[in-house]
Amino acid sequence: VGLQRPPCLVVIDSIQTMICESGGTAAAGGVTQVRECVGLFLRLAKMTGTPVVLVGHVTKSGGVAGPRTVEHMVDCVLYLEGDRGGLNNLRMLRAAKNRFGSSEEVGVYEMDQTGGKLVPVSDPSSLFLSNRFDTFDSDGCAITVMLEGLRPMTVEVQALVTASSTGGKSFAGRRCVDGISTARLLLILAVLQKRCGISFSRYDVYVNVVGGIRLSSNARQGSESDLATAVALVSSLTGIAVRADTAFVGEVGLLGELRQVISLEKRVNEARRMGFSRIITPDGGRRRKGSLIKKESRRRHNNANGIEWIKCEGLLDAISAGLVSRLPLTKGNRLKMPKSEIGSGDVGTLIIDDDDYDDERD
Repeated sequence: VGLQRPPCLVVIDSIQTMICESGGTAAAGGVTQVRECVGLFLRLAKMTGTPVVLVGHVTKSGGVAGPRTVEHMVDCVLYLEGDRGGLNNLRMLRAAKNRFGSSEEVGVYEMDQTGGKLVPVSDPSSLFLSNRFDTFDSDGCAITVMLEGLRPMTVEVQALVTASSTGGKSFAGRRCVDGISTARLLLILAVLQKRCGISFSRYDVYVNVVGGIRLSSNARQGSESDLATAVALVSSLTGIAVRADTAFVGEVGLLGELRQVISLEKRVNEARRMGFSRIITPDGGRRRKGSLIKKESRRRHNNANGIEWIKCEGLLDAISAGLVSRLPLTKGNRLKMPKSEIGSGDVGTLIIDDDDYDDERD
């Protein structure tokens, strides 16, 4: 096509298959050919004013294949990602670089099975919770509000905890996760054992984020769902159901405290829009002295435009607020487990140190 009548749009699929004379005798896909071909299309776009879309390969680590200079030469770097399970027709468009706007925006699309087209999803939260049984409380299931770029989304975190049938007293159970990082799960389990006295050492733990959403695609993402993961784990372990009208947002610290997350107001508004009447979040006020899992209960309630906003400082207090009933304890501060879950030895007995329960029983 001549320069007097340029095309409206040029799509190159893919840039690794293109060759040009300035690239010399280098093979297609090499560093020299990719760099020279990108430069050629860049000059073409500037001369004619025609938008050029370059489709490229990605490496195993998820980066753009080829020299890093390619990302600096173009105006936008977009990643079209597919989910790893669940809703196989879900796609997300993320911006790693954008000279024309915010790189925090995320597009959610659904693959049309009939026409093979990508259809925008205007309400991802309703899509992720479409198969949720929200009419009754269930154990091992908690809802969190995550942020994909600037867009809040409600997702369901499920956990299953079962007693291991093999291994001795020092045996550590299996840890299987899908949707969050294994390191994040191990951190939550360690905090529950050290700060709350709840041990999962001889239990098999399975955690899944419904819908194929990954809560660990970058370093900052994933920690916002710590509280929901912890609630689902303790609920599955004890058999006490999680309140279906409650959402959970918060990062778990190594001291057993709940730490703040960004855009908390936006998450609360999204939970209210989705019909939740309660949301449990970290307390943004000044932390008081003393242990976070002992002494008086540190929980504040307020109403935020139709939703009960519960702010907690400690992890154990937040877990108790999200369950339908208090954790069952014996006189020796041991957690009573259902008989069907008790294995050999003391597998079904856990120690919880919380003076709140002692005060209530007294």
